[in-house]
Amino acid sequence: MQPVSPRLTEDRFIELIRDAVGPPPRRIRCGIGDDAAVWKVRRSRLSLVTTDALIDGVHFIADRTSPAALGHKALAVSLSDIAAMGGVPSLAVIALGLARRPDETWTRDLYGGMAKLAARCACAIAGGDVVRSGTLMLAVTVVGEVRRSDLRLRSGARPGDVLCVTGPLGLAAAGLRLVRGNAVPEGTPYAAGLRAAYETPWPRLREGAMLAASRATHALMDISDGLSLDVARMAAASGVDVCLDAEALREAIPPQIAPFDDALDLMLHGGDDYELLAAVDGRAYAHLARRFARRFGRDLRAVGRCEPGTGNVWWVEGTTRTLHAPRGYDHLLDGANDSSGAQAGRADTRGANGTTGLHANRLEIG
Repeated sequence: MQPVSPRLTEDRFIELIRDAVGPPPRRIRCGIGDDAAVWKVRRSRLSLVTTDALIDGVHFIADRTSPAALGHKALAVSLSDIAAMGGVPSLAVIALGLARRPDETWTRDLYGGMAKLAARCACAIAGGDVVRSGTLMLAVTVVGEVRRSDLRLRSGARPGDVLCVTGPLGLAAAGLRLVRGNAVPEGTPYAAGLRAAYETPWPRLREGAMLAASRATHALMDISDGLSLDVARMAAASGVDVCLDAEALREAIPPQIAPFDDALDLMLHGGDDYELLAAVDGRAYAHLARRFARRFGRDLRAVGRCEPGTGNVWWVEGTTRTLHAPRGYDHLLDGANDSSGAQAGRADTRGANGTTGLHANRLEIG
């Protein structure tokens, strides 16, 4: 819940953010407190920029989420986009919309959650904006960079590629059920881990950099709206058909969600996983998977393959294949495509918070 404080001024708010994020690194020539951030770009790199908005009742549930966890997740989802391009982050700016005036503890915790993740990912928090809003929301923009030879797009998959994922799927969708207070199977032994998977996902920056550095990796993207929908997006962008391997996916069900009757649906359609989906040359997959396992201590798990086609997704069980209708989260379909609602509250409240933020009392923080 966002607390109320009648005493927190704009200048004090900026001081709290500066204290929470600490001094900027040397590459940031000017950060929080001026009209714009200034940083030095390396000439040999391409620049990346991405932005994500998180809205109370759509992407998180404010009164059930700690401000530190909210700050972490708000930054993590944009860092995941940088990872999906094979890049590294440089800086982030945060636009915060407040429905109520926050107190100092809430502000410190929110930006402290961001700052802790930012420090571990070598990403400077360089400023942002604060406005009044009809509901609590955060919009995070991250700027990054990538070597020209390491840039990977979702449009690069080729026939013969193996589709693989960098970690377990479905945990965040199960975690959302815990956050919502929904019933979960008795004896679920991983409740804290499931909730953490939903509230504090970890951007796969190291994994993205390792995969992008290999010529065998032809395409990358992050899995935010569910494997089912995101794999269809890669197929369409690359102009290939994708065959999802039913047996491999069932074998990949994480033990944390095995007690759930719909564990496979959580994996396929849940979303909020923020693992990476990679298309890897089939001839090099086994070697790359061994290297990945040695480095990260978990499998680069194959879930399907690419073949010549026009963007279709097929569900393959043994010798039988059926056309697979992608399901996942689409903001514009008003719940029609939402299977498990694995971004907070979005199946219930999407559209209810569509008020336009007021731009009075605008606080510039960089």
